[in-house]
Amino acid sequence: MRLLPPASCLLPTQMQTLLIALVLINVIGLAATKMKKKAAVTTEGIAVDTLQTALNRSKNERFALIARFIKGRKDVSLIEKNLVSAGLMIKPSEFFALNLLSLAVMVLFAIAYLSLKWPNDGAFFTLVKRLFFFASMCLIGWRGPRMVLQMKANSRRAKLEYQLADALTIISSSLKGGYSFVQGLDMASKQMEEPIKSEIERVMRLIQLGLDTPKALSQMSERVNSYDYDMTVSATNIQLAVGGNLSQLLEGISATIRDRIRLRRDVGALTAQGRISGGILFVLPLGIAFFLCGVNWEYMSALFTDTGMYFVYGAMTMQAVGFLWIKKLLDFDN
Repeated sequence: MRLLPPASCLLPTQMQTLLIALVLINVIGLAATKMKKKAAVTTEGIAVDTLQTALNRSKNERFALIARFIKGRKDVSLIEKNLVSAGLMIKPSEFFALNLLSLAVMVLFAIAYLSLKWPNDGAFFTLVKRLFFFASMCLIGWRGPRMVLQMKANSRRAKLEYQLADALTIISSSLKGGYSFVQGLDMASKQMEEPIKSEIERVMRLIQLGLDTPKALSQMSERVNSYDYDMTVSATNIQLAVGGNLSQLLEGISATIRDRIRLRRDVGALTAQGRISGGILFVLPLGIAFFLCGVNWEYMSALFTDTGMYFVYGAMTMQAVGFLWIKKLLDFDN
């Protein structure tokens, strides 16, 4: 019986050389990978963790170009604080992207409106009015989202301040019942409603992950950005460090916060007449103007001519100045 030659003999010499080269490349690649892993393990843990955190952040950044552009700007820190205070889980770069989108929408609206409703006739005053309208739309598109963010942050901060006194009462009662401070925080998080519920739960998670209680409380105070929370956290951290009757301290802080809330409500009641008068003075000219336009348009049509529009602009300017003046007079916090 005739024996067949081995399979390797059937392959050409070039094929055998190629297979040997592939095997060598794979062996070298595996060895290099093991050496890299070994080097990463023997490197200091802090440097490796920091590098990995930076790489993860760069990968998770949706708008890397905007992030590089806004890095180091003065208003970025304020926007970041407002985002945290408002409870919005987005990055400053993402907010700037939304801000740019709002600006683009208002610019397109202004261009379309000026092209269709307000054509350029070559006059100087027409050019000034067109530029003023375009600049106003750009200002609204750029500052509008920031104003909405500021209002949302102020609204959430006010809710947190009103809930703080009740939360301190619950913690003080739990301390009197023999529980620890952390157990009192857990009890307050279970009994309170949003938004303070989520803030206390975040503090509890940080403590469970190994962060010190004073640091966790300080981070909550930075997120809320409120005087009442700063006062509470500072007094609590000092008491936890030096010891003492923490329950009595929390009761005193709770009473102080309630007095501040009561004073704020009293001032709001005393200034209600001024706020209502300011609102009426602001709305009344607009209401009369709409009423006269519907009743006697021929009488009001003279106001919408080229000469009459200057009076309209002057009236709108005085209305805005008067509204801001009354608002400033009634702002007792600042």
